[in-house]
Amino acid sequence: MALHMLMEPFASIDDYLAWVERRPDDERYEVVGGVPVMSPSPTGWHQFALARLLTLLGRACPPSHVVLPAPLDWVLWQQPRLQIRQPDVVVVARPEARAPRLTRAPLLAVEILSPGSFERDAVTKRREYARAGLDHYWLVDPETPQVALYRRHDDTLDLVCHATGDAAVAVDEPWSVRFRPSDVVV
Repeated sequence: MALHMLMEPFASIDDYLAWVERRPDDERYEVVGGVPVMSPSPTGWHQFALARLLTLLGRACPPSHVVLPAPLDWVLWQQPRLQIRQPDVVVVARPEARAPRLTRAPLLAVEILSPGSFERDAVTKRREYARAGLDHYWLVDPETPQVALYRRHDDTLDLVCHATGDAAVAVDEPWSVRFRPSDVVV
């Protein structure tokens, strides 16, 4: 549900934070082009995949980094219009985990597809995340199950691995991880 018809775009991150403080609800919002966009509650299937990913990535993650679930604001940029996203999973250096929001690209961002989110996650967010400096992006579809792993190449995030079902995924960047797409679902 977009709120752009209800208000003018935020002029700054401070305007957004003041708006968040006045909100009586605990709903999640991303900011797209300076305008808050509510994120609907995820499905149980999405949350199950999220929990499995957190475990899988947490076991493989080096001790210098931590794996965090959404919601955690990542300020992609402030100009020309504020852009804030909340990837389903981020991996950041331990000191960054203490910050109230991310102001630079995490080591890894993961989006878990939900019904109707393919275009936003696979195209729009991938383009935005590349622009914001992300080097590693994973897209997980728990329904199929399948994963697509992207790595920075120049100014884009290019596909480096795609797997479905029980096919093995083995990557060495940003650190060594071995799994199957079926590992993130029942």
